[in-house]
Amino acid sequence: MSSAPSNSASGTATPADLSEPSIVYEASGGARTYRLNRPKALNALNHEMILSLSDKMKAWRESELCKLIIGTGSEKAFCSGGDVKQLVLDTKAGKFTALDFFKDEFQLNWAMSRLGKPYVAVIDGITMGGGAGISLPAPIRIATERTMFAMPETKIGYAPDVGANYYLAQLDGAVGAWLALTGQEVFGRAAYEIGIATHYVPSSSLSDLLLQLSHLPEPTLPQISSLIASFAPPPSSANESASSRSNPDGPTPIRGEIRDVLDRIFGLSSVPEIYAALEKAVSDDKLEGATREWAKAQKVHMDERSPTAMAVALEGYKKAKKSQRLDRTLENDMSMATAFSGPKRPSDDFLTGVTHVLIDKKAKTQPRPSWSLATPSGPSIEPSEILSSFFSPDAPHAEHFRRFGLPSEWEIMGMITGERPGSGAFKLKEDELVERVLEDKGDVAGPRQAEAEARVRAILEKRCSKDRDGYLNWN
Repeated sequence: MSSAPSNSASGTATPADLSEPSIVYEASGGARTYRLNRPKALNALNHEMILSLSDKMKAWRESELCKLIIGTGSEKAFCSGGDVKQLVLDTKAGKFTALDFFKDEFQLNWAMSRLGKPYVAVIDGITMGGGAGISLPAPIRIATERTMFAMPETKIGYAPDVGANYYLAQLDGAVGAWLALTGQEVFGRAAYEIGIATHYVPSSSLSDLLLQLSHLPEPTLPQISSLIASFAPPPSSANESASSRSNPDGPTPIRGEIRDVLDRIFGLSSVPEIYAALEKAVSDDKLEGATREWAKAQKVHMDERSPTAMAVALEGYKKAKKSQRLDRTLENDMSMATAFSGPKRPSDDFLTGVTHVLIDKKAKTQPRPSWSLATPSGPSIEPSEILSSFFSPDAPHAEHFRRFGLPSEWEIMGMITGERPGSGAFKLKEDELVERVLEDKGDVAGPRQAEAEARVRAILEKRCSKDRDGYLNWN
């Protein structure tokens, strides 16, 4: 989601922004291209852009003339994230526009994973937060020496959303958890080597490459991959200096002993454990000097991040790794987003972080905002507390958001698994569950009884199985 700490988000358009469309759509042969075109905002997504992309993706998915979809950005960025500054200003004013923004953004993320035809994302330049949400669903993702990828949400008191954890959880070892918690930036070839990108080509080759892609009559993913690979530079040497902002063509620094230590530390189950392990690694004489320096740098990053947001990021990552499903990850993201930005927030860190970094622009002179917690420790960021406050269907924000709507999957899951308070200690059969949900929602004999009952039975059919005696199990 984040347009991160780069000061890239802006709640108001400048006259220059208004002179050109924020997204340019083009057709060439069977290829259809969208180009994000808000360069002064580093192509951050606002609500209008999200709705526009959603409509266009639907049209292209249904068009027989569209054989290939290509996503690109303008100038320095592919997409720096979601345009969150105005969302926070609205929230402070008691207008909860953020919830509609997130809902529409997550629906776009889901749609872009279900295009039904080849999709190529060219992450040439800054790609963060919401930019990950529209690029990671692409089976083909092209990085260049200009690529800078990050999930920097914890720096603004938020956590990775847009389904990103589903993809981060597929990276090797604990690399995804490390990216989610620290918001570390990955440059150039490293984005390719750790798996964020599927291909790496020089940015100078992109024009010719995209032209050749547009000329493919019936492109297939293997055909597209082979063509892009033909533009690749020689592989990096292990003796080269590691990839960095100033040396993007170098190999990833996440290798050898550093990678081993990363997996061991960021594979731990809580933020306090991770932080303590980093402190220990900094002074561990058995480790190489470069590894100790790396551990020190991660600790510095964590010192500046919101402890609550890091804990939420870790739990969101773990849930995605366990479910291995994008739809469930996006459901978790909606619960989390509502917790951070809704009227019954368990933490104000999102408002604090965006105000500090994007509104007051104090990040350079004062790296650490006044988070609700001074250090990454304490009972409020223990996994059980984070799950209860940010991911539970019974958290106060979730109750407010869905209480008077149609039954949600979270509510039904809680009743079946026994996690919902008052759900009882015994397993339920389908008719018993339907009756209980209708009673809980106040829809028995009401005008919505038939609609609510149909929703419950549809969810049960999709998400549940029955044992030999007819009792429900949540799958």
